[in-house]
Order: sequence, then structure tokens, then C-alpha cells
Amino acid sequence: MAGVTARDIAAKLGLSPSAVSLALNGKPGVSEATRSLVLETAAQMGYPRLDPATLPVLSRIICFVRYAGKTMQIAEHTSFASFVLQGIEARATELGYSTQVRYLNAGDIYNPKALEFIRKADGVIFLGTDITLAQLPEIQQLFDALGHVPVVVVDSSLLADRADCVVNDSFGGGRTAAEYLIRSGHRRIGYIRSKQRIPNFQEREQGVLAALAHAGISLSAVIDVDVSSEGAFQDFDAWIKQDPPLPEALFAENDILAAAAIRVLKKHGCRIPEDISIIGFDDIPMCEMLDPPLTTIHAYKEDMGIVAAEHLHRRIQRGEVPHQSPSIGLLKTAVSMRLVPRFSVRKNPAE
Repeated sequence: MAGVTARDIAAKLGLSPSAVSLALNGKPGVSEATRSLVLETAAQMGYPRLDPATLPVLSRIICFVRYAGKTMQIAEHTSFASFVLQGIEARATELGYSTQVRYLNAGDIYNPKALEFIRKADGVIFLGTDITLAQLPEIQQLFDALGHVPVVVVDSSLLADRADCVVNDSFGGGRTAAEYLIRSGHRRIGYIRSKQRIPNFQEREQGVLAALAHAGISLSAVIDVDVSSEGAFQDFDAWIKQDPPLPEALFAENDILAAAAIRVLKKHGCRIPEDISIIGFDDIPMCEMLDPPLTTIHAYKEDMGIVAAEHLHRRIQRGEVPHQSPSIGLLKTAVSMRLVPRFSVRKNPAE
């Protein structure tokens, strides 16, 4: 078969394109069984197999920068970023780049050594999950310090006036989640809300509220919890010990918060979904391991990384550095999300 691509092989095997790319290029991150299956299928389909031992050393570098502010460290509490990185690395390898990961903490932009390697990269993909309005001045200084190195931001649109951005459609995802709860017959819907506010969470909240308003429903409860698993458990436990009226269903701003709520509810004898339904957000691997498996909104995490790598490659090829040239049009790509129904939401509950 002429013109076979890694995506063709992925579609045939039901694997992610990034997993197939890692296998084809002899990189870690997939099991040996998966690697063998991918290579065997690639040969059958006529894919020009590459021997990892003969692959050239990739001299061009994409630097994946993970930034942690002084107060927001939400990315640390989920596996979201690791899946984005898999997509970046897979597509970058296909485009002829190696991928390096660097961590920046608040204040590092004033440390020349911390920025030395990043400045030498051909391009930067910046994880923006933890960026808030308060961090913008420092991040903008970072962009200025990078000079001619183009940047693409993943998982935040706060820098959309300076760089290309790839984000989830968090508003649409939140709306979809609330609409599903409403279609399932729920009217008393509560909201598990992270105390740490980032734009993604705010957009999810707006999506939920829009769906409820359209149905003529108001939130029956808002439970503010810490974003960490244990912090959320303690905060939700403190709330439920006040013996409040329980909603019929709960929307949680991410799967970590949903999992913590499930633990608390089961501790207090509540059955899920018989007594109360729960829906999460992101669809991280733990969702299928929960009891019951968690209904959630799936984020195409690897695809976000793939799209970011493609945008950055285009800028590198064209010699375009948008944060230095206001005349260059910027791209903001919103990746759609989808509902993944499992068993934590009960349909048509008794009134």
C-alpha cells in the first residue's frame, strides 16, 4: 500500500498515532508486545520500516516547557501533561525534531542559566495549564527573553495575543456534561469547584451554567475544594459532614475532584449512581478503574500535542516569530471534546 502513514497503522490497530510513532521510531513509552505488533503490521501494510539503529541523530530541538507558578500547580496533580507530551514527541519525531523537557518555576526567567537551553531550541511548546492573569507579566517577559525562538502555548488562551495557542473546548465540554445530566433526568445538580481558579476551570463553569440556564435550572450546591486529591477529599468530607441536602447529581471540574468525591460519598454510605450521580472532566486513565467507572468528558490530550508540534514546525519553517512581529496573524485552535458515558450517572432517576 503506497503512502502508508503512522495514522493509517494506528487506525488499523486501534492505537493512538503517538504510540505507533514511538514504536516505529524505537523510542520508549510502549510495551515490547505493542512495538512488535506495530512493526509487523507496518511491514504488512508496506510502511517503510525504520531501523532505530540507523536513524540519524535529530539535531533540531523542540523544548517542552512546564511552568509552575507560586500558587498554581494544577498540572502536577493529573497525568494530562504527560499525554500532551506524548503527542508532541510523536509528531516532532516524524517532523525531524528531538523533544526536550524543561521545568520553569516562578522567578526562573531572571536566572540566565535556567533559560540557556530553552533559548537554544528551534522552538518552544509552553504548557499553560497553570497560567493565571497574575502570571502574565512574568510569562510575557519570558517570551521577550526567548528572542527569535517561536512559541506555541498548549492548554491556555491567556497568551493568545502573543503566540499560537492550542486549547480544549472547555466551555463546550462543560455544557455537554450538564446537558447529559439534564437529559438523564437530573434537576438538582451540584458543582464541585476547585478553589484554585484557572481559565480552563472558569470556561467549564460557564459551559455548565449556560446549559442549566437554557433548561431553566440553577445550581443546587457549589462545593469549593482543593485541587489536590487529598485536599479535595478533606474539603468535600467537611462539606458533607454538615449534612447538607444532597443534589441528585454532581459535576466535578476534573476527574481528580470527581474521584475524591466518590471516595467521600462511599465513606458516608452513599451509592453511586443509585443515590447520586457524578460526572468528571478530562478522561484520565484512572476513570476506568474507579468503582463505578466514571462518566466524564474526554479531552483529546495527545491530539493537542500533535497540533501544537505542527503549528510550531510551520512557524520554524517560515521563520516566523509572532511574539516579535505583531503583523503575523495568530492561530487559536480549540480541540473538541466528547462525552464518555460509563456507570457513574443514573438515567431517569425517580423524582
